[in-house]
Amino acid sequence: MLTDAQREKWQKDGYVRLERFFDPAAMGRISSFVEDVSRWEVSDDKWLMWFERTTDNRKIISKAENFLDFHDPLRHLLLEDQRITSAVEDLLGEESRRLKELLIFHYPDSGGYRPHQDIYHIPHKLPDRMVHAVVAIGIDDSDPDNGGLFFSPGNHKKGVFPMDGGGVIDPEVAEMFSWEPVVWKSGDIFIFDDYAPHYSLPNKSNRSRRTLYLVFQRASTGGPTRAEYNVLKRALNPPEGKVANLDKLKPPNGIFYRD
Repeated sequence: MLTDAQREKWQKDGYVRLERFFDPAAMGRISSFVEDVSRWEVSDDKWLMWFERTTDNRKIISKAENFLDFHDPLRHLLLEDQRITSAVEDLLGEESRRLKELLIFHYPDSGGYRPHQDIYHIPHKLPDRMVHAVVAIGIDDSDPDNGGLFFSPGNHKKGVFPMDGGGVIDPEVAEMFSWEPVVWKSGDIFIFDDYAPHYSLPNKSNRSRRTLYLVFQRASTGGPTRAEYNVLKRALNPPEGKVANLDKLKPPNGIFYRD
């Protein structure tokens, strides 16, 4: 499935884009299913949801996790043909297992995410690295104007950078990085190493930048199962409850901000 150039890009920069991975018909269905999830009621024991307050005092959904087990059509469309898993295992060079999934809705007037690495073991105080590849599925076109991602090529090879308790890379360190915007079209997928530093700006446009992320571990790695991870997530970064105070919404994580 992958070319030598794509494998080299992954090794060199820590990320690679696969264009037109999903055709327009499939993306139409995925987009519709994601909007289904965005309208779900808050759950106390199944999916996890976080919200944010817009500048005009509306509550919009910011992030959702652990939803694929409760949306069969979306799960089948993404995973049944094993294409994503095959691409990940080609890059990792071994079998993998799926740890989690999340949706970042990034609707107009949503916040951004400060420079960070997706190393979930650090904020969760786990002894081992438990993520090795993250697959971003572009539901909408993404560019800097609608809060698209910026990555720092090659820095995935340098381990864990100094960060605060929420996972934000030390600003003095991040300022030394060379950053490049990542642009994709709806239907592309973008696979990145969990040590690859990245950030996104608030979405000041009138276009959404919805992205669905699938998070994979190397099969040879120990660490929590999906169920164990979700217990940790609820304990250490609680989702919103069924009664949400607009003035005291729970942040989706320590890297989220609104400027």
